[in-house]
Amino acid sequence: MNKKILLILLSFLIFLLSRNIFSYQIYYYNQSYIPNISITPYLYNGEFLAGQNITGYVLVQNNDPYYYPQIFLGIMLVNENSSFGTQVLFAELNMISNLFPYENYTVNFSYQIPENISSGNYELLFYLYTATKHIIGNPNNFSTPIYENIYISNPNIGNYPWIAIVRNQTELTNNNGILNLNLSLYSLYNTNATINIKLAEWDALLYGAIYNNSFNVEVNDGYNYIYIENINVSNLYPGIYYILIELYSDNLLQDLYIIPYYVYGKSLSFNGIYLNNNGTLLVILSTYPNDNNNHNLYNIGLTIYSDNQNFQDSINIGNLSYNSTEYIYIYDDVPMINGEDLCFNLTYQKEINGLTYLSNICYTYYLTNQTTSTSSNYNTEIKVLIVLVIVAGLVIYFLIKK
Repeated sequence: MNKKILLILLSFLIFLLSRNIFSYQIYYYNQSYIPNISITPYLYNGEFLAGQNITGYVLVQNNDPYYYPQIFLGIMLVNENSSFGTQVLFAELNMISNLFPYENYTVNFSYQIPENISSGNYELLFYLYTATKHIIGNPNNFSTPIYENIYISNPNIGNYPWIAIVRNQTELTNNNGILNLNLSLYSLYNTNATINIKLAEWDALLYGAIYNNSFNVEVNDGYNYIYIENINVSNLYPGIYYILIELYSDNLLQDLYIIPYYVYGKSLSFNGIYLNNNGTLLVILSTYPNDNNNHNLYNIGLTIYSDNQNFQDSINIGNLSYNSTEYIYIYDDVPMINGEDLCFNLTYQKEINGLTYLSNICYTYYLTNQTTSTSSNYNTEIKVLIVLVIVAGLVIYFLIKK
């Protein structure tokens, strides 16, 4: 055998060994996936005095084989004494960072009750929420809220909260792409208030808003009607948006109200991404919201990549219709990445050969251990690698003999 031919063969084998040459197993399911994560709050007391701290902890249990990166525990204090619906007096998000497969995580919390709070029954609400570093699409708010009832006593006559958002009289109107907010407030007396309005592609509590404005107003005893105009939504892509209304007076949160706003049309977005220890990835795509028409989406593609790990692979999904809302793709053998971003590009067209729309998400994974898959596919890959190594050894042997 010619030495030149042997060198070419050896170079080709080395090239093969340096790359992932094995086809990925991609499965398609027309069904949903529900994360199996539980949250259990523990309070050190169930009754409190005005001015005291409400303290306790929340046990978060991940019963899934999947990582949940950049996860938050949301906590809210709700006034059950309000005559105007759910009145939120406190809201915060505590970052857990990364929740590992089958891991338990404890989050401590503390909230100081205002001195002038009114006596009565209140409710603590706990929920889980995932966030991303960069996202265009929908959030993954996947846990059912857990409620804990508490009683707060004030030996004095408390007056907090003294303003509430009247939810059943608050509404949005859309006039040719311009939103107007008709906000109804009820106050116990004449006072000043600050209203913060945010419009966000998703959770306005976490990230920057498309629209963000504050208004200082004077409110009178009884009902007050505030009109906030000219919120431009004419250029928004189809999807689910949120309008967050925060109401402050005397530097105390009096109420918080989130109104969903739907831009109907052809849209496709991420609705869940799950990676387990063996490199198996679940990607859930959602075709909501729609306007009840049978729209089709065309030339859908999913690219999974990590620049720092020199990994990229693309999946041609094809066309999807709105006759179903969720699609799951299972992608085997993603390279295990520790402390690096794993990114996802989702592209689609609303018309055949039309404009291409893009959604992008990047997660950072911190792995406890980088175990390898024990599946038959992986065993097959190992056997093929062994054969390639043997062939490479034989080529080197013949080169030496020459």
